[in-house]
Amino acid sequence: MDSEEVMVEMKETGKSPDSQPVPLSVVSGLRIILIGEREAGKSAVGNAILGSEMFDTVGVRTREAVKRQREVAERQVTVVDTPGWEWFPSRGSSLGVRREIVRGVSLCQPGPHAVLLVVPLSFSFTKRERQAAEEHVELLGERAWGHTVVLFTVKGGRLKDATLEEEVEESEELQGLVERCGGRYHALYGRSRKGHDAVAELLEKLDNMVAKNRGELLSSEEVLEEAREKEEEEERRHQEEDREREEDLRRAKEALRELEMEEEKEEVQGEGGKATEESTRQQRGRRRYTDEKSDTGVESSSADPTSAPPHLTWSDLRAIRDQRCKTQ
Repeated sequence: MDSEEVMVEMKETGKSPDSQPVPLSVVSGLRIILIGEREAGKSAVGNAILGSEMFDTVGVRTREAVKRQREVAERQVTVVDTPGWEWFPSRGSSLGVRREIVRGVSLCQPGPHAVLLVVPLSFSFTKRERQAAEEHVELLGERAWGHTVVLFTVKGGRLKDATLEEEVEESEELQGLVERCGGRYHALYGRSRKGHDAVAELLEKLDNMVAKNRGELLSSEEVLEEAREKEEEEERRHQEEDREREEDLRRAKEALRELEMEEEKEEVQGEGGKATEESTRQQRGRRRYTDEKSDTGVESSSADPTSAPPHLTWSDLRAIRDQRCKTQ
């Protein structure tokens, strides 16, 4: 098997096969990493490739990258399963999944030959799903696209009235994703079709891709270094966003304090106006009291210096005012 020559005959959507295939000896050890959204069927795919139940698939969620190895078709095959990303990930959960995907590459030292992007065909593939898939492939660097195959997991009956090719061609998002992978795609069905070995065909396509890449693989060291730089840059960006939010909050609080002070000032001014009005009424009450005393024959201090008018308090004036209001 090691000396067997393979030809590049990978199927490409809307493209003809290379006119000059590149011969290359099939690698004795094939290293594969599986990525995809949560519940895409990655663990089941890993079991299908290795021909054994080596990954948990029933009711168990993959939370960290896991490596399994087994001899398949007389050669050693390594498969790394990784956690799937959520439909609506939070910042924390998304970061954890990204780190595990990158760590999965380190389990394939010196690096994986192939990335299988697992996509379930159990629902309509939207633009949002495509963007998420592209973002996670690019965690492994721009070169990862040259090592990636879209692997569709198909439940029984999903393609009853259409072929896989028709399904891809009818979806703009699926077609765009496949084109990013150089037109490479394959399907594994929930129920194996009689006389059809989908896993053998998949491994053949992977060998063809390795041949086309002239045996080059995704360097774990390069992927880890690039991921570290991206994570540091993202962390700096988040810190800057946090600082901007804190500054906006500080400004908002300052503006609120200024507004409160202005309202208090207006209230004080309003109370001052009331006090002035009250003082005016008190002065009027004092004048009325003096006039009344004059009308009743009580002499003022100017008429008789020895008999000064009695001392009036504010309470006295208020009582006089209230009394006059009652009698009017």
